[in-house]
Amino acid sequence: MNVLFVCTGNTCRSAMAEEIAEDIGDASTMDFKFKSAGTFACEGDPATDEAIEVMDEIGLDIEKHKSSQFDKDLAVWADIIFAMEAKHIEEMEAMAPEEEHKMHTLLGYAAGITGYPGEEGYDIIDPYRDPIEDYRETRDQLRDAIEKVIAKLEKQ
Repeated sequence: MNVLFVCTGNTCRSAMAEEIAEDIGDASTMDFKFKSAGTFACEGDPATDEAIEVMDEIGLDIEKHKSSQFDKDLAVWADIIFAMEAKHIEEMEAMAPEEEHKMHTLLGYAAGITGYPGEEGYDIIDPYRDPIEDYRETRDQLRDAIEKVIAKLEKQ
């Protein structure tokens, strides 16, 4: 199953999500492939120093990560797409409207809500330019949601 994580710049949340999913997915019986992208990414940007640091704290390495711009080809590649915020679904729909049925927020899907979840309540915290404690909170929020999502996908 091809899983795509999407945020804004692909230097924090979706980059961390991809690596966390790789780590959790390694123990899965399913054949998962993970990628990440941003709706407004500068192609080739590295992960932020803070994201690298908080991932290193849990033994995961995103130092070689390079950001990718979300596009129609990535949407077609994915079997399921997890946005970090509801607004990302709106942005992706504009770029790949025929793939809309694959788009969910990560937190919404983990809570059993498919598709667009509404305006509030299902956004992953954006730590960009915030203190490192916010990155840790985001990392932990991602891990919890991804564990739930992978367990759900394995049952389908």
